[in-house]
Amino acid sequence: MVGRPMIAGRPVTGTRRRVLLLVVLVAVLGLALPGPSAWAHAFLLASTPPSGYAVETSPTEVTLDFDQPVGMGSSPLELVDAAGRQLGLGAPMLSVGGRRLSASVSEQLARGGYRIRWEVIAQDGDLVSGTITFAVGTGAVLPVGQTSGATSIDSPIVIVLRWVLFSGLALALGGAVGDWLTRRVLAEARIGDLVLEGPRPWVLVGAGLGALAAVGLALEQVGLDLGRLTATTAGWVLIVEAAGFLTAAALAVLAELRRGSVIRVVAGVPLLAVVAAEGVRAHPHADAAVLGTSLTVVHVLAVTVWVGALVHVLRAARRWRGQLGCTRLLVYDYARLALVLVVLVVATGTAEAVVVLPSLDSLIDSTYGRVLLAKLALVAVVVVLAALARRRLGRSRRTPTVHPLGPVVGGEAAVLVAVLAVTAVLVSVAPARPATTELAAPPAVTGLVVPAGTLAGQVTVIVTASTGQLVVRMTTPGRDDLGSDNGPSDPSTNNNPTYRVAGSVTPDGQDARTLTLRGCGAGCFSTPVAWRAGINHLRLTIAAAPWHGGLADLDIPWPPHTDSHLLPNTLTAMRTVAHLVIHEAVTSDYAGYPGTEQPLSLSGADFLATEPYGNGGVTPVVLATTDGETEIGLAFPQGLVIRMFIGTDDRILREEYITPNHLITRTFEYAP
Repeated sequence: MVGRPMIAGRPVTGTRRRVLLLVVLVAVLGLALPGPSAWAHAFLLASTPPSGYAVETSPTEVTLDFDQPVGMGSSPLELVDAAGRQLGLGAPMLSVGGRRLSASVSEQLARGGYRIRWEVIAQDGDLVSGTITFAVGTGAVLPVGQTSGATSIDSPIVIVLRWVLFSGLALALGGAVGDWLTRRVLAEARIGDLVLEGPRPWVLVGAGLGALAAVGLALEQVGLDLGRLTATTAGWVLIVEAAGFLTAAALAVLAELRRGSVIRVVAGVPLLAVVAAEGVRAHPHADAAVLGTSLTVVHVLAVTVWVGALVHVLRAARRWRGQLGCTRLLVYDYARLALVLVVLVVATGTAEAVVVLPSLDSLIDSTYGRVLLAKLALVAVVVVLAALARRRLGRSRRTPTVHPLGPVVGGEAAVLVAVLAVTAVLVSVAPARPATTELAAPPAVTGLVVPAGTLAGQVTVIVTASTGQLVVRMTTPGRDDLGSDNGPSDPSTNNNPTYRVAGSVTPDGQDARTLTLRGCGAGCFSTPVAWRAGINHLRLTIAAAPWHGGLADLDIPWPPHTDSHLLPNTLTAMRTVAHLVIHEAVTSDYAGYPGTEQPLSLSGADFLATEPYGNGGVTPVVLATTDGETEIGLAFPQGLVIRMFIGTDDRILREEYITPNHLITRTFEYAP
């Protein structure tokens, strides 16, 4: 291990203790920060039409669902065709607590590919934009290069401004630390009658750059509307950052005018407020308010001091040409500090990745993960260069004629500046979200809906299949998760079931495809699905502990169609029936056995008087047509789905009723 160089026979000690004290102080400041509600970049969860899919008919509405409440940007929604021609949309509106952005489509869309460009203001105050694609007509081609769905990344201007802000913070805060190291060496350096001077720290330059960047970010966010800036937490973060930079700049000017060393030290203190503000603004805060903020504060502080102090050391070494003893001592002190800083950067960066990323796969599958890998690669390069520089420092200690600084130090500084640039990109990209991130509500449906349902054990399952989408709703005894009118949940039962669902869809003649179902409320799950022409066999594995679950096997015919005469003809035919016998079975725990049948004798008119479709007013979907019967599906908003089988004489042959907590099967017997 290289011993500390000596000047005038006296070693300089205490650096490590002071550095550790500074790190602990910053960590304590981070932990002391209040934990406001989580907010970060808005992340697009779902859209209607679904991104990357073709829809059968022209959509009447465009909806985007985000993982947090958003505000509307200057161009919230734009719809363009494959040629880039802008098409008509109604006035954009926010709903579902600000998490859904929607607009009506004011014209009929022809077959072909389309893009929806969106721009919203996230809760962190940043403008977030992206593009989704869809096509009208199943044979239409999606826009080239835009089939992967939506992205969420800030504009290039915002990324550049963040780079300038981080660079200014590094030059100012790291320069102040570098100046402290330099003055520490100069206090002991006496070479004959020569008294060396170190370069002035770039606190003023860095603080000026940071202040300009903060003001630029504020203008990019809200323009000249100061009221909008002060109305959001993100706006106050920018105000704190600008104030911190301006205060540091003012103190730096005062230090130059009065030549006061105390003021020069104090000039760096306001910059800690900038570091703390970045900790609150960054992505980890949204996932873990206290831990994430603390990690970011330490990480930003370590990186900026690492970069800025190195720049100051290089400036001092250039100024001290020929005085290798002082340069060697300064480089040695910086190397010891840098060792602590690199450990902090790697440790906190790794911890932040664990906090933000939902899985290891997202390192490759998401833009955020790939940018993070690029940053880690650059940090690894810096570590290698720093190790080489430390070896040169050791040779310089053993051979006094060898300069302690070599070309690798300049390379280290250059790569560190690149690290700041990648960091600016990283904080401007929305991090990956797990597939289980819940929607505020299922996306709006487009076109006709195929209703289906069953009872999986004791769990009622209602399925809604629409263009590009599947929604599964479940409820258990004593619950009201289907939005039914059967009264409130019974508090005497377990009314907090843990809903779980896994599923796959197998189109006729094709392989099964696993579905990724995302929560959309209590007992609600949704996923995009590219339905294939013909019968799509849907298999769902249902669990809702502590209730008994099971399998739900349902057939989804596609594309759906209706017949406006089917139900009116059936109602007319049933009213003419003077007498019939209905064999009815009811079960509340279905595993293949529908229950014991009970015969009910009544007239057709009396039967229709008890049915929700008895007076018409509902549009049936034709599910299947075979020789002798037609199967139709009916859905009602009270959590009721009916499958009806109609004979050639327009009379009902069979029915399957799915109601909250019950499966009812009926067979109709008519007198000859």
